[in-house]
Amino acid sequence: MQTASKIYRRDTIISFSLYGVLLFSVNSYLIASGVDGWIPAVLALLPILPILYFARALILFSRSWDELQRQIAFEATVIAFFIVGIGSFTYGFLEGVGFPILDTVWIMPMLIAVQGAAMVLVRGKYL
Repeated sequence: MQTASKIYRRDTIISFSLYGVLLFSVNSYLIASGVDGWIPAVLALLPILPILYFARALILFSRSWDELQRQIAFEATVIAFFIVGIGSFTYGFLEGVGFPILDTVWIMPMLIAVQGAAMVLVRGKYL
């Protein structure tokens, strides 16, 4: 029987490999072709499928955590939620007075990055 961390590692490698292949393939195809209509929209959403697979893997992996790991992850997630939420909310006001418009595609990567940094800080409090 495989441990939860081995399954998570395997599924993470699979999902991000598929994501990279799909992202590169879809973008290359859309740039090279002049397809109009609903097909480009459907193709542009294909790279989301491996990310949903990764989300499933992360949820299943998190079920193997003990209470302390869950508490650390929860606190780090709340910190990230408010830092990125308040940051993007504040920047939205600044866009209204002429600041450059930031794509919303950067919100999730920022949530992940800030949550990772917060995990290090929160873990230090408990260990």
